[in-house]
Amino acid sequence: MINNNDAIQYNLTQALTGPTCPVCRCLAEATRRFLDNLMYEFVNDNQTRDRLRATRGFCREHAWTLQKMGDPLGHSILYADLIDAYRQHLEKKGLLSKIKSTKFGQGKEEECLACREEREMERRYIFGLLRALNNGEFREAYRSSAGLCLPHYQLAEQQATDGDVRATLREVQIDRFAKLSAELKEFIRKSDYRNVDELPGEERDAWIRAVGLWVGSPHVEKEQRPFRHKKQPV
Repeated sequence: MINNNDAIQYNLTQALTGPTCPVCRCLAEATRRFLDNLMYEFVNDNQTRDRLRATRGFCREHAWTLQKMGDPLGHSILYADLIDAYRQHLEKKGLLSKIKSTKFGQGKEEECLACREEREMERRYIFGLLRALNNGEFREAYRSSAGLCLPHYQLAEQQATDGDVRATLREVQIDRFAKLSAELKEFIRKSDYRNVDELPGEERDAWIRAVGLWVGSPHVEKEQRPFRHKKQPV
């Protein structure tokens, strides 16, 4: 029986019904919650601002993920702080032009805060997946799922110590590769001018799913929830 008291296993079980890699889906939601919470609770937190300056803000991917979530006021507060800090860095560098100065944001923090959080959550979800695959009910649900993207499959296979779990991972992955390959070839066949009269089928979006399978799903799903707006004291 699937353990619904285990948050990791519960989230993975829910994600198995989706059209993409369940680990990617769980990470996208975890990242959204992390960024949502950061903007809702910690925009004016001095320690958070110090850490953001130390990492020069968010990486490109997470910066745009956050932007798509909204909250103009929160963004204004964070980026005013980052931009002022860099402006002061440039002014200081100009005054000390003859002296070798340190780079902006050079400190102990080297990784984007969201990347760091995501890397830790990825580790937990891969471990949770391997543990859950020992459960017969979960294993059967996994067999009917979209399977893992290639990056998460490789991580899971590398960390799997149980031979049966590793065999299940490989079996499902081979099956998903075979089905997607067939759909891509069908898309190619129907793209031939001699077959233009044939209606598109399930293969119509195979080329999009192929990208997701190969590199993982994007962080932001199409169905965005409205951002919780909270008036922040400046």
